[in-house]
Amino acid sequence: MLINLCYTEITIKTMEPLLNLVLFIIGSFLGVSLGLFLLTVKSIKNKANIFLGIYVLSISVYLIQGFLYRADLMSSLPHFVHLRSFYEASAGALIYLYVRACTEKDFQMKPILWLHFLPLVLFLIIKIPLFLTTGEEKLAYFIDFFVNYTVKPDPIHSIATALLAFVYFILSIRLIQQYKKHLTNEASSIDSMFHRWLILFASSALLPILGIWTWAFIGGNATGTLVNITFIFTFILSVYLVVLFKPAIFHTFPNQIKVKGEEEEEKQKYENSTLQDAKKEQFIKKLVSYIEAEKPYKEANLTLSDLAEQVNIPSHYLSQVINEKMKCSFLEFVNGYRVEESKMMFRDEKFGNYTIIAVAYESGFNSKSAFYTAFKKHAGMTPSAFKKEHKRSSMNMNA
Repeated sequence: MLINLCYTEITIKTMEPLLNLVLFIIGSFLGVSLGLFLLTVKSIKNKANIFLGIYVLSISVYLIQGFLYRADLMSSLPHFVHLRSFYEASAGALIYLYVRACTEKDFQMKPILWLHFLPLVLFLIIKIPLFLTTGEEKLAYFIDFFVNYTVKPDPIHSIATALLAFVYFILSIRLIQQYKKHLTNEASSIDSMFHRWLILFASSALLPILGIWTWAFIGGNATGTLVNITFIFTFILSVYLVVLFKPAIFHTFPNQIKVKGEEEEEKQKYENSTLQDAKKEQFIKKLVSYIEAEKPYKEANLTLSDLAEQVNIPSHYLSQVINEKMKCSFLEFVNGYRVEESKMMFRDEKFGNYTIIAVAYESGFNSKSAFYTAFKKHAGMTPSAFKKEHKRSSMNMNA
């Protein structure tokens, strides 16, 4: 029994460096190639990709350092040691700016936004003495810190940087929630892939940050190192797979939020004023008349702005009367008409050979899941149940 336990312990200790090396090699390749791709890809949403590319490259430094050490190359590149400092102080800001660039229309890196990198500047100033050390001293520091665990990190610094990253995580989640709310008020169809990706990204990007600083705060050990390497590798691999299988995410996001300008200030002024009930009723009658006659809801990508232009009603007034008079959001309002359209098609023998998904697309929905959710909410049953019930009723009437 004792021999078996000893053998198991030896096997684990032998496998651990091998597993580390595999993660270092594959992770370094994926991280560098992915980061460079995001920095160079020509895209409408290229600004957001730049923040993500920098983030991926900066976090890849941890894996690259491990690879260089395992491959006995660190002595040739000792000044590479402290490059991880860029990630430690800028990770939170990069996550936040990536989310903001994804969700904000015509995003510009205004001077005030550069203040988000102030912690990085302060951090680098503090690190100047370390940057000025010789290559031999940097190599010795790396071995003592990451290999022998004899050099202990400053716990105050570790807590401060982890707290900073967590604050930016909260700010990012708030932006994502605002974007989702904006989609409900502006878009007639929502592809949840985009805001779900942002939530997944912000959450998974936080894990390596917390893992690294938890490891640093407790003093570091071999198991903690393996866990953190696994976190970083998993994050990079996940982004890599999303790039391969969901490339649309790395182009432009739909219905981005407009930055407040003169138009938005005017909109806010109108919303704060009292719109006469008679005018609201006039707008509603005009809206309903146009929708029933022209059926604009059959356009899957219809937006509030599009409809406002078609009926010649200011978009902020249109949103206001839908919310106040119809007691629903723009998305719910349009989907209500789409559901009624699909119910009409289910009743009409002319569409008897249409599949349920064909009816959904013909009614203006852009996905089966959105159709089922909206139909069940408005009709109280699924489309298939409604179709069966109508067929049964028709047979009873004919009998």
